[in-house]
Amino acid sequence: MEYLEMLARLGIGDAHPGGFAETVKQLRSYPLPAGSKVLEVGCGTGRTACYAAAQGHRVTGIDIRPDMIAKAKARAEQEKLPVEFRIGDATALPFPDRSFDVVLVESVSIFTDTAQALREYYRVLRGGGRLFDREMVRRSSMPPEAHDAIARFYGISKLWDTEDWTAEVRNAGFRPFHIDGPFPFPTGIVQQSNHRDEHQQVDAGSLFDVDLWEVTNKYNAIMGESAEHLGYILLVGSKETVAPAAQ
Repeated sequence: MEYLEMLARLGIGDAHPGGFAETVKQLRSYPLPAGSKVLEVGCGTGRTACYAAAQGHRVTGIDIRPDMIAKAKARAEQEKLPVEFRIGDATALPFPDRSFDVVLVESVSIFTDTAQALREYYRVLRGGGRLFDREMVRRSSMPPEAHDAIARFYGISKLWDTEDWTAEVRNAGFRPFHIDGPFPFPTGIVQQSNHRDEHQQVDAGSLFDVDLWEVTNKYNAIMGESAEHLGYILLVGSKETVAPAAQ
């Protein structure tokens, strides 16, 4: 069983860096314009998308996993929120150019063709639109065997540092942009207890699945051993508004 399947079966809605507490903090620090048209890429079970919709934004969420989209739709129905959820790939967003005011991403870009995904975020943003992308980052050098173990577990080619992310965001065309962090991963259970997910949907039988708990234990071991080297950043980028051509 892979990491992403484990998240899907447990219906975890806040596996991204910093958890849901960081989502709430981000949206308070960077409040979105009223009634923004928002795209969440890699929406998972829809927790962030529904939270943004409850604040009055027009939200669309996409995820590459049908099981995640099914749970996201069930969440929106339970919360009575008008969120559109669709199956979609971050590297080939199924939307026309300049469709959204805001693109939200939480620990998705690192799991795919990052350069292509960033170009897609840029493409679907309107002029003046903004990207908020929170991603895992390597904060310091680490033993090659530790790096390789994490990369294999997540199914990624390498762990990027802040300079890597800076180069990719710049290459995608975002101007201006800045990076908040890197921040260490939070420790303890305070953030989870303060933001309990009342709409988490766990697949039947999952709590007794040995394979699932093996993946969970491996995740805890790897992250615990490498905590001093890992953290997360928030990429904040804008799409330039193109001035109208002279008459």
